[in-house]
Amino acid sequence: MPSGCFVILLPTDSDYKVMGYYFKEGKSDFEITNDLFLRLNLDHSKNEYNLLKIKDLHIFSYDHKFKGKLKRNASGFIIGLLLTENDKPEKFRSSLKEAAEAFEIPSLNILKKPREEFEIILKDVYLEHLEPLIDILQPKALKDSIINITKFMISGETQERKIAQELVEKMENGEHNKISENYKMAEKAIKDLDYEKAAKFYNKAAEIAESLYVMDIATSLKEKGDFSKRIPELSKERERIIQEARNALRNEDFHTAYTHYRKASDISKKLVQFDKEEEYRLKSKALEDFYKIDEKYRKNK
Repeated sequence: MPSGCFVILLPTDSDYKVMGYYFKEGKSDFEITNDLFLRLNLDHSKNEYNLLKIKDLHIFSYDHKFKGKLKRNASGFIIGLLLTENDKPEKFRSSLKEAAEAFEIPSLNILKKPREEFEIILKDVYLEHLEPLIDILQPKALKDSIINITKFMISGETQERKIAQELVEKMENGEHNKISENYKMAEKAIKDLDYEKAAKFYNKAAEIAESLYVMDIATSLKEKGDFSKRIPELSKERERIIQEARNALRNEDFHTAYTHYRKASDISKKLVQFDKEEEYRLKSKALEDFYKIDEKYRKNK
C-alpha cells in the first residue's frame, strides 16, 4: 500500500523545486535531497517511468512534460509514489500518469501556488487518483462516487436532471457492480498471461464506467486496456533480443551481448517490470566491464 507521494518541479531558469509532499500517516522522515533528485533526474532522462530502490522504500515515479504556456517557466515535473517492497509498481502506472495530468488544469495555476496550498491539492489528487484502483472500484466506493455525480447534476438543467435520474436507475439495477466484476476478470487474465483477454475486460469496464459518468476511472481502465495490448509485442521483442544476446555470448561477442541486454533492460522498463529491468541491466554492466577489460589486454598483446 502506498504511504505517500511528492512532486518536484523542473524550472527552465533555476534548480529543481520540491512543490510538496503528502504522507498518509501525516508525517514522515522522507525528503528529497540533492543526491536523490540527481538520481531521479538522471534516470528520467532516459525513461518516463522509473523505480528507485532505497533500503526498504521503493520510489515509483513519472516524468511529466508540460505543454503550452506552462513550458515557458518549467519543462515539467516529477511525481513520485512511495511504495513498499511488496507493492507492484505496474498497478500504479496509469494512475500515476493521470495524477500528473490532473495538475495541469489551468485553473489550478500550480506554478504560483505556495507550498501549503499546493500540498492541499496534492492530497486531493492522491486520494482521487493514487489510492489503489481496486479500492476505488469496490461497489460501495463506486456507488458513492456516482451518487456525488447525481447530486451535482440534479441541480442542473433539464438534460442533466434526466441523466441523474438515469444514473440512479442504473445503480438500482446494479450496473456499477459490473465495473468491479470486469476489472477483477481483467486482473485474473493478466495473472494467466492472457493479455488480449485482459484488454477486453479492462475496456468493457471502461465503457460501463463512462456510461455511469465516472470518467477518471474510465480513463484509467482504458489506459490499462491499451497497455495490456502492447505487452505481448514488447515481450516478444525482448525475448528476441535476449536470444540474440545469448547467441552473441556463445560466440564470445561480448560487445553485442552487453548492448542487447541493455536494450532488453530498456524494454523491461517500458513494461514496468523492474525486476527484469534490474536483471538485464546488471548482466549488461557485467558484460560491458568484461568486454572493456578483454579489449584492453587484447591491445597489449
